[in-house]
Amino acid sequence: MAVKSYIKKANAVVPSKEQLEFMDTEFIAFVHYGMNTFTNTEWGSGREPVKYFKPADFSAKQWVKGIKSAKMNGLILTCKFSDGFCLWPSEYTEHSVKNSPWLDGEGDMVKELSEECKKEGIKFGIYLSPYDMHEPTFGTPAYNDFFVNQLTELCTNYGDIFCVWFERDESGKQNYDWERYYQTIRKLQPNAMICNCGPDIRWCGNHSGVGRLSEWSVVPKELINDAPAALLVQTDLGSRKKIKKAKELVWYPAVMDMKMRPGWFFHDHETPNLQGLSTAVMSYFKSVGNNGTFILNVSPSHTGRIDKRDLEQLVTLGAQLELEFKENFTEGAEFTSNGFSDELHSEKFINSGKSYFKSSPITKRPLSRLI
Repeated sequence: MAVKSYIKKANAVVPSKEQLEFMDTEFIAFVHYGMNTFTNTEWGSGREPVKYFKPADFSAKQWVKGIKSAKMNGLILTCKFSDGFCLWPSEYTEHSVKNSPWLDGEGDMVKELSEECKKEGIKFGIYLSPYDMHEPTFGTPAYNDFFVNQLTELCTNYGDIFCVWFERDESGKQNYDWERYYQTIRKLQPNAMICNCGPDIRWCGNHSGVGRLSEWSVVPKELINDAPAALLVQTDLGSRKKIKKAKELVWYPAVMDMKMRPGWFFHDHETPNLQGLSTAVMSYFKSVGNNGTFILNVSPSHTGRIDKRDLEQLVTLGAQLELEFKENFTEGAEFTSNGFSDELHSEKFINSGKSYFKSSPITKRPLSRLI
């Protein structure tokens, strides 16, 4: 029986080199830190005095070491949350670390973390909230210029960035110039993946760290960019039933995120409710093990360090993952088949990392097995 045209169409959709590299990162820390850490809230107002921001013992080294101990390979920092406070000395607002007591206004948290990540071989990414409760131009066309200026600062002054995360905003208060944002990133950081509100990587639709039973990478194009969240939370995104009806298909892989604490930011009273080890390990297998990337939120405290109890969880998680993958069951195994497409895609390349296996275009499915 001939292969149906829509299946052939789906099989022809392939990832970019950068998308593959992002998926190979597998396990990433999302670090929420900012004004909310010091006001003990999840959502600020944008009117918080900059004097509140004063970490007494900030240590980029401690953050990165803790994240690395959990076997994470990347870090995404909330450089600006929706309250508008910037963790770098932006030239375009006074609402930033440059006017805070921290290091007498001479500090740059983005710089310290990006440099420490580079030193330790951890990929560095940025979260820049499009929604801004502090900026006076928000809600007007001028805000797009303001946002691009801040985006340009972050994409120019802090080395290689592997990920730019844009949070969703369905308030309708601002007409965002998404294409201009994307073009700015493509020009300044061509290898960076644009996540959530973007064309490269999608959010799976929940914060439980678990994807769908079948989390497809090839999905209808209507899901990319700033698609309504209602589309992303559907139970089926890429089955044959879905792709059969699609006008155009894209490679748009998923990330699954989860919080270590009940909130995104540190709140001392939530410490007894830290996620258990078994939950984190299960989420790892149901995200990375289910065609996705696992993002675990880490919330450093107002001291400027990851709390010792959170740090213990990270170290324990890393030790457990190391134990889980101590033995490579495919090492020494051989993949055999009775049909392949061509010499460049035969079974001998299955583990080379230079190519991949592709079955022969025959009507009867070829036999293959791992022994």
